[in-house]
Amino acid sequence: MDRRQESPFGVGIITIITVLLVLTLSIFAALTLTTAKADLALSEINAETVQSYYAADREAAQQYAAFASGNETELDEWIPMEGNQSLHITLGRIPSGAMEGGVTIEHWEVVASGPDESEIQDQWNLWDGGLGE
Repeated sequence: MDRRQESPFGVGIITIITVLLVLTLSIFAALTLTTAKADLALSEINAETVQSYYAADREAAQQYAAFASGNETELDEWIPMEGNQSLHITLGRIPSGAMEGGVTIEHWEVVASGPDESEIQDQWNLWDGGLGE
């Protein structure tokens, strides 16, 4: 008598589970790679922006030193940065009091300069509600 032992689940179900497991792990690996590439690109953009800010800040500090040693009453400068951003500084003199002649910082901020309305209208071909006559 020849008796064969059969597995309780069968070979077919184990093969299907193994294939699904390998497929799931492959999908997770692809998603991980895609996320890593996106994070790298975002980090590079962030590094360029920070580098641009500190270069503009260095130039603004030099202008502050020149203004402090000069006789002008006010300084208003826009220092371009990366993309559509600028560093806006406004310096003034203290008119009276114990710190007379000292420098006051009125603005030292990053300002985003977006496109004006004509650029936006020229960029998109929008429907104006007419019948196209």
